Amino acid sequence: MKPTKNKVFCRDCERTKMLFETEKKANNFIEFNKEDIESEAGYAPQRSYFCIFCGGWHTTSIKESIGISKNEKLFEIYLTDKENKKGNENNKANDEEKRTKRISELEDKIKSIDSSNIEIFFTELIEFRKNEIENLSKSENLDDNKKLKELRQDLDTIYFVRKKYGFHRTTNYSDKLKEKEREEWKLWHERKGSGRE
Repeated sequence: MKPTKNKVFCRDCERTKMLFETEKKANNFIEFNKEDIESEAGYAPQRSYFCIFCGGWHTTSIKESIGISKNEKLFEIYLTDKENKKGNENNKANDEEKRTKRISELEDKIKSIDSSNIEIFFTELIEFRKNEIENLSKSENLDDNKKLKELRQDLDTIYFVRKKYGFHRTTNYSDKLKEKEREEWKLWHERKGSGRE
């Protein structure tokens, strides 16, 4: 006798189907009702399969599995996107951790340098990073893009620490050099803001 209380609307195939708790129950249903259903409808269930949307087992008259359904594909895409988003959040957390560590390194370095030489230290470090970025920017190797991004982030961190401690305001530099640095800083942030990293 066919069960009548276990019919549900399946969101995957978008129609009413019978739902079984276990594969064994679904296969027993096929075994004991196959002939009756075939005589009534002209076709009969051939196999059972697990439906991730209903959380149970359905029967189908399709003999062979034809792969995953459209909704299962969409569900997989959703899960993949969710994992990618989680990975991006982890990357941001790692970047922030690296930045914090680099700030700490620079602050420790500043403590060990004579105050009259701190601005020279920053100037040389900034020039060194800029040269590295310029040389790497000319490379057409795609693997260098990650390194280039890291160097730009490091340069940004160096500028941050320098500004935080007020070393960019010293009077040891000529006004012309100060103006040049202001222009470079402005251009750097404009490039960063426009997404040309």
